[in-house]
Amino acid sequence: MKIIFIEDHPLKQAQINKFIQEKFTNTSVVSKNSYISGLKELIQNYKTYDVLLLDISMPNYDISSEDSGGDWMPLAGTKILKEMYLRDIHTKAIVVTMHGSFDDGTRITELDTTLKKEFPDNYLGYVFYSQINDEWKNKLEQLLNDIKK
Repeated sequence: MKIIFIEDHPLKQAQINKFIQEKFTNTSVVSKNSYISGLKELIQNYKTYDVLLLDISMPNYDISSEDSGGDWMPLAGTKILKEMYLRDIHTKAIVVTMHGSFDDGTRITELDTTLKKEFPDNYLGYVFYSQINDEWKNKLEQLLNDIKK
């Protein structure tokens, strides 16, 4: 399985990548750190990916010593799903978030319902990531196993 993972939080990204490598040994993960770099990679190479792991809130551009990352995009993941729909990209998507609600007041449960309605061909569900407990691992493993079937 080949995964594209769009996530700006380095620790979250590292822990999830480590978990995937341990549970799914024949899986490769390509990580991108912002809306633009993730969307660009997905548009150019979507046919090579089996699944997209997608953060919801992220910077517009990659953060570096020269660049602050541009504007903060509280629902960037939703915009990526819309771009996928508009471009007829059928890669399956799993949202991985640390937030129960977002800057605009949207709750993850509300967003989950909306994404299921708007993007039924792509969106599989969400994983609520936490550094405190490992419950997210079971949910992520279950969703990834569903894709492999």
